[in-house]
Amino acid sequence: MNKALFRQPHPLVISSYYIVMLLIVMSTTNPVIISIFFFGSLFFQLIYLKGKQKKSVIYPLIFLALITMTNPLFVHRGATILFFLLNKPITKEAFIYGFFMGMMIATVIYLFQNFQVAVDSEQFFYLFGKRFPKATLILTLIFRFIPLLRQYYQELNQVQKTVQGAQKQSFKERASYGMDLFGNLFSWSLENAMDTADSMKARGYGMMIRSNRLSYRWRKMDTLFLIMIILSSAFFILGMMDGHYQFNYYPYQENVYLLVQQHWLNYLFLFVLALLPLINQVGETIVWTILKSKI
Repeated sequence: MNKALFRQPHPLVISSYYIVMLLIVMSTTNPVIISIFFFGSLFFQLIYLKGKQKKSVIYPLIFLALITMTNPLFVHRGATILFFLLNKPITKEAFIYGFFMGMMIATVIYLFQNFQVAVDSEQFFYLFGKRFPKATLILTLIFRFIPLLRQYYQELNQVQKTVQGAQKQSFKERASYGMDLFGNLFSWSLENAMDTADSMKARGYGMMIRSNRLSYRWRKMDTLFLIMIILSSAFFILGMMDGHYQFNYYPYQENVYLLVQQHWLNYLFLFVLALLPLINQVGETIVWTILKSKI
């Protein structure tokens, strides 16, 4: 698709969307909401990440599996006992609760990764650079140094392996090698951060009102997206105040189907909110296909 023909939503709309998504998914234990937001953020990852970047999808799933398996070892609540381990009951409800809590953590990680892809450093400075220059600079440095640190680690690790060759190493030698590698990465990150801070200070960052190189125009589509975000948030807040999203895992798991049947309209708004980037992408794809057919 030719990205020059389609403009992305305003940075304020994108930031508002991910802030609302994070607040909703972290404020409830409802399995339906967690599942909707999990698959929505996962589909976004699979569509926009390319090649080796898609491996980042696996790591949150490891957290999900780890929390699912370990939660029954520490939480023994629940009426459905599957078996006993060291005279401690392992319950089905603890497995289910651990699974959805792991899914919630994975969703939060996916949302932060998607936010990093959707909003670059220039857009982040455009939104918050004037009002919060220092906090914006720190957050931008964090988002920037994470991929740089990963890239430098791969280069340094490859150099060390080339120098040492393919000889077998003992556990002590591997541990020493890991500590040296971590020390080099830590010193490099500190040095790079100090150079960046000195460069920003020399350019007078934070001393006066900062102008922006880019200007983002507010469109009618941005207004529509923002209204959908506000309506979905309002439905969620009203539903939470009325207890529509309350879900009990202990001692017995409640009926999920009955919960959705009673409050299907609230879940429909949340479903549209979770798939809003995909809906926008599908709409642009349809328009682009129509334009190509007319050539």
